[in-house]
Parts: sequence; C-alpha cells; structure tokens
Amino acid sequence: MATTVTTSQSWFSRLGSSVKNVFLGFILVIGSIVLLFWNEGRAVKTEQSLKEGASAVVSVSSQTKDPANEDKLIHFTGEARTPSVLTDVDFGVGGSALKLKRIVEVYQWEENSKSQTKEKLGGGTETTTTYTYSQDWFDRIIDSSDFQEAETHINPKTKSYENKEWLAANVSVGAYEIPEDLLTALSGYQPFAITSDMLATLPYATQENVELTGNMLYFQASNSGIPQIGNTRIHYEIISPQVVSVIAKQSSSTLIPYVTKNGRMISMIQTGEHSASEMFEGALSGNRTMTWILRLVGTLLMYIGLRMTFGVLPIVAAVIPFLGRIVGAGMSLVSGLLTLIGASVTIAVAWIVYRPLIGIVLLLVAGIGVFLLIRVSKSAPGK
Repeated sequence: MATTVTTSQSWFSRLGSSVKNVFLGFILVIGSIVLLFWNEGRAVKTEQSLKEGASAVVSVSSQTKDPANEDKLIHFTGEARTPSVLTDVDFGVGGSALKLKRIVEVYQWEENSKSQTKEKLGGGTETTTTYTYSQDWFDRIIDSSDFQEAETHINPKTKSYENKEWLAANVSVGAYEIPEDLLTALSGYQPFAITSDMLATLPYATQENVELTGNMLYFQASNSGIPQIGNTRIHYEIISPQVVSVIAKQSSSTLIPYVTKNGRMISMIQTGEHSASEMFEGALSGNRTMTWILRLVGTLLMYIGLRMTFGVLPIVAAVIPFLGRIVGAGMSLVSGLLTLIGASVTIAVAWIVYRPLIGIVLLLVAGIGVFLLIRVSKSAPGK
C-alpha cells in the first residue's frame, strides 16, 4: 500500500535555501579539486611503485627459504595450510578454513520514495511524494523511526547476533608463514555448507530455536517460507585451504610489505596459481580502474557544487515558471562547461607536476572548453 504526501514551498523559502546552498556548493567545488589533484598523484605513484616491484620481484620455490633472498621482493605459489579449525562457537558451525565469515540477516521493512515537483506561478513549488514499503532480508539494521509511516512499519533496533569474521592462525605456504595482515587481504569467499551434525553440539534449547534450511539457519521460530518482521537468519562464507600466490618481502622468519623508492608498499595475495607478471598486471589494471572511478566522482562533485553555487539564479527567475526552467537549463550547460574546464585544468596541473607531456594535452582540452563557453555566451539571446 502506498502513501502520498503533498508539500508546498514558497518562493522566498526556496530562495533562502538556495542562498545557503551557495556556500555548500563552494565547499564541494574546492573538495572536488583537492580530490582530483590527489587522485592523479596517487595514480602515478602507485603505478611507479608497481612497475618498480615488477622489475625487482624474484620468483622462488615455496618449499625452501633461501637466505640469499633476504630483504628481497619475492613471489611464490603453493598450498596454504593451517592446523586451525575455525568454528563459530555460538552455533557450532565451522571447519578447516583460512577464513570464515558469519553473515546475520534480519527481516525488515524498507521504505522507498518517489517525488514529483511542479513549479507554480510566483516561484513556489508543490512536491508530491509517494512512499511504498517492502519487506526483505538485510544484514544491517534499517532505522524505521524516520519512516513516513513509522508507527505501522517498525523494525528491530538491534540484531541478536552480529556479523563476524575469523582468521586462521599459523597459516603457511611451504616454508613461509603467512602473517595476519596478508591473510586479512585474501579475498575469494565461497558459500559454506552447514550440516545438521554441526548443530548437534548445541544446547537443546538452542536447537529448538534453530531451523536449518539449505545453507541457512533460521531463528526465533521463523518459517523460512513465511518470515515475519524481526526474524533472523544466518549463513556462512569460507575461504578453504587451497593454492595461493603471494608477493611480499622476505624478512627473517616472516613476510612484510616491500617499500618502494617513493614510499609505497607492495604486498599481495590471491587464491589460485598466478605468475608475478599476472599479479602485477592485475594490480596495474585495478589502479587504472580506481583512477577513473575517482576522476568521475571528483568531476561529478564539481558539477554538483557548481550547480548549487549558481542555483540561486533559476530560482530568482522562477517567479515566471517557464523563465526559471530556461535559466535552469542555461545554468546546467554553463556548469557542465565549467566542470569540463575545471576538472581538465586540475588534472592537467597534477599531471604537469608528475608527467608534463600528458598535462599539456589536458590543458589543450581545457582550452577547447573555454572556447566553447565563449561561443555559447556570444550566441546567447541579447548578445
């Protein structure tokens, strides 16, 4: 069932809010410039360190530790083993594993809203918001106190059990011990099959409160087919002992991060058998992906900040609705062009610091943006 709420905002109220947003927009623009500049430096330094590591790494056998490789960046593959048995003592679930994770989900309400705003003559607005509610399993608690229909859609405030992760101790690959920080970075969780034998060790009262369906433990007398708000279910994920590939610095009896000339640290671990070149190429690809993601985030923040900074102008013109829309479209275009210029200049300056040739190309892109902005301004009505 949906609930619809209609609210109105006067022109003076909109104008006051837009004036306040000018300061926030300015902060976003400054923040985006800092983010874009920092990201380019991070990308270059990370790439330099990875290329340095790729040229320095030595592939060795995991079965013997050669003293000649002391303090060198080494690469090896082998079967990761551990005498540890990881067990969630709350429910007796576990087994031989490098890592074990418990995911606790609670059946809850989720609120979704959809708004439509209409401008009125005189600069005011009327907003119609439709609220809908659905039920699903979530591994975080959703605060229902701020729901539009909070009295009839109530979620629990806490979980009976929290999400948890266990790491194995004394993990080794041949002659090399895998330290905790390296093991923490290991990814590749897979679903873990729970058996009824595991639950047999639980106290009788707990067994009565648990229903095993597939790989899920359902609690609080819940029916897995017809759950109720507040019911809890738990499932597990595991990284089993298996072949792993490692790149790190050999240091006495352990492995530590390798520090490159620019101060960056190299330490990698992956499931499966991978060559050193494959691991470094994967890291370089990941660095490029992260660089573009942060570029897009920084550019988007700059655009939002500029729109907020200029947002007062469309509202001033919104006394006549169609005029406000025209000014708003113009401000969107101008903000987009200024974002192109600002982001390009910021990235170009950063690259001039780190890589001059590419920086000059980006400055040319910014110059094109300035040219387009001038052309748009000259072609505007009244010019």
